[in-house]
Amino acid sequence: MIDLHTHTFFSDGVLIASELVYRAKVKGYKAIAITDHGDFSNLDFIIPRIKKASKDLSACYGITVLAGIEITYVPPDLISKAVHLSRKLGADIVVIHGETSAETVPEGTNRSAILSGADILAHPGYILEDDVKLAKKLNVCLEITTRRGHSKTNLHVAALAKEF
Repeated sequence: MIDLHTHTFFSDGVLIASELVYRAKVKGYKAIAITDHGDFSNLDFIIPRIKKASKDLSACYGITVLAGIEITYVPPDLISKAVHLSRKLGADIVVIHGETSAETVPEGTNRSAILSGADILAHPGYILEDDVKLAKKLNVCLEITTRRGHSKTNLHVAALAKEF
């Protein structure tokens, strides 16, 4: 079991990285990515700290810990720039906060996320068929989530993903 979209207290989580990773290990996870919410105001704060912690936690707990970021509410025209900066700062995985139906996210975020070179488009809401095809072509994963609100569109996302 793996989880590639988790948060610490650096964003809307409640645990420090060590506790989050250890709890995942105890539950039988083989890998976890720590992907706190980020934008240009905090990428340079979060990514290096999680990157440093991830190496030690991986070694001590025997679980793969990936340092990442969930780029959140960045204007679509700047998403590619944020992905590039995140990679430069050492992010192993880049998640983009998609156009979930549970929140107001700038229109065009899903398409920009797919074109940006991100790894995962989180909770993409009522994603368009053409965007799913593009995600497949560019090897961008689409998230299916259990989080309340964001999970309302799982059937839509899963049906399109299965079709394409």
